[in-house]
Order: sequence, then C-alpha cells, then structure tokens
Amino acid sequence: MKCRMCGFEFDETKLKNRGCVGCGKHGCCNQVHCPNCGFGNHPKLEEEFEFINKLKNGIKLRRNATN
Repeated sequence: MKCRMCGFEFDETKLKNRGCVGCGKHGCCNQVHCPNCGFGNHPKLEEEFEFINKLKNGIKLRRNATN
C-alpha cells in the first residue's frame, strides 16, 4: 500500500493492529495507518483512487492526441 499523505510504500498485511495506536477502535475502524506518518489510509479508497487515476490518464491521452 502507498500512503496517500506521505507516499511511503508498505505492506499492510505485516502491520500489528493495522498500524493503529491512537483512536482506541482497534480492528473496527477499517483504516490502515502508515508506519511512517500515521495517516489512516482506507483500503477501499485505494481501489477507487487507482480507477480515478486511470480515467485521468485516459483523458489526458485523448486530449493530447486531438491537439
């Protein structure tokens, strides 16, 4: 997983308690906290951001092809 805040790449499956240390909702907050900066990344959003980035790149390619 790549942190959306700092860009640090890490394996979320190897984190104890999904990297969570502060909120007290261990195991039920559905977020994976970055071991570098502590930002809570939501795994489902990673898939959505990947899809959005693919759309943006496709639009850029079409725009460049028509210019």
